[in-house]
Amino acid sequence: MKNLSTPLFALFLSVAAHADVLDNNTVIEITQSWPQQPAGWTYPISVSVPDGEVPTEGFPVCILLHGNGGSGAPMLNQFRSILPNHALVAPTGYLNSWNICAEGSDAPDWDMLRTLVDRLATYENVNRARLQLLGISNGGALVNTAFVLDPPLPVEAYVAVVSHFNVAQYHEGSFYRPNEVTDPDVMWCGYSNAVTPPTSRRYLSMSNVNDGLIPYDGGASPVGVTFLAATDAIYRVAQSQGFSGEPLSGPQPQVPGEQIWEYIYLDGQVTHLRGMAQHGMTPGHEAYARTFLSRDPIQDCAGDADGDGEVGFGDLTMVLASWGEVVGMGDLLQVLGNWGPCL
Repeated sequence: MKNLSTPLFALFLSVAAHADVLDNNTVIEITQSWPQQPAGWTYPISVSVPDGEVPTEGFPVCILLHGNGGSGAPMLNQFRSILPNHALVAPTGYLNSWNICAEGSDAPDWDMLRTLVDRLATYENVNRARLQLLGISNGGALVNTAFVLDPPLPVEAYVAVVSHFNVAQYHEGSFYRPNEVTDPDVMWCGYSNAVTPPTSRRYLSMSNVNDGLIPYDGGASPVGVTFLAATDAIYRVAQSQGFSGEPLSGPQPQVPGEQIWEYIYLDGQVTHLRGMAQHGMTPGHEAYARTFLSRDPIQDCAGDADGDGEVGFGDLTMVLASWGEVVGMGDLLQVLGNWGPCL
C-alpha cells in the first residue's frame, strides 16, 4: 500500500469543497475557439434530471449525442422514458453536427466532451462512477472517438448507435485518436495518434444490416467515411478490453421477439447488436440500451475514478471536486490507500 504524507493529506482535506446540484435549470457553458469560430462558440447544452429522491450514490448520468442535423433538446425527449432513472445531458454540436472527418463542423468536440465530463463530476447529486455516453449516427461516431481518447475520459459505458468504428479510428492494427484538426484530404483524415484504450470499460454497438447510410459489412458510405465491418469493429473493441479468443461468427443468440442478434464478448462487457432497423432503433434496441446502461460499472481497481489504469492525482482531483454528501472521506481514503498502478 502506498500512502501520501500526513501534511499533504491535511492539505487535500482543507481544499475539499461542497459541490453544486445538477437540475433541470443548470446552465453548463462550454466555449471553444477554432479556425471556423476564432472568437469562440458556446455549445447549447440541455439537461434533464429525474424528479424524486436522489440515489445514495447520486444519479447515473448519460451524455446524449445527436445525429447530423439534429440537436440536443429532442434527445432528452426521446430518452427520458428510456432512461427514467438517469440524469440526461444533451449538447448540440456546431452546425448541428459533430466533427469526425468530413462534416460541416471542424470543432474539437472531443475537448468539449472532456470538459463536460469533468464538469458533471463536480455535482454532488451525480454518481461520478457512472458517467456514460450514448450517441446516434454522427453522435455514435463521436462516442467511438471518445472511447479512444488519450488521456482517457472517466466514462464507464459507451453506446454507439448506427455508427461502428471507421477506418480512420481503427487501422493498421491499432485504434487512433484525431490530431488537433481533421481533414478528409489527408491520410486517415488526420487520425494519426495510436491509442491503447484502458480496460474495465463497457461498450455496446448497434448496427443494422439494412442500413442505407452505414454499411454493415464495411466499406465506403454516403457520409464520406469508410467503415470497418460491424462484426470486425466489435471484435477489435473486445480485444482492447482483454478478449483473446477468435471473433464470433455464424448464428448468434436472438433477442426474444425482435429481429436483433447479440454478439456478446467478455460476459456482456462488450456487446454488438445486429438488427434490421435501417438507420435507427426499435423498441427492442431502446430496451437493450436501458438494461445495459442500468448495470453496475466494472470495478476491479478501487479508487481509479478516471479509468486510466492507475490511482493518482487525477482521481484525487475528482474526489475533491465532488466533495459533499455523496462523496466523502471513504472515497478519499480509497484513493489514498490504493495509490499507484492498478494490479
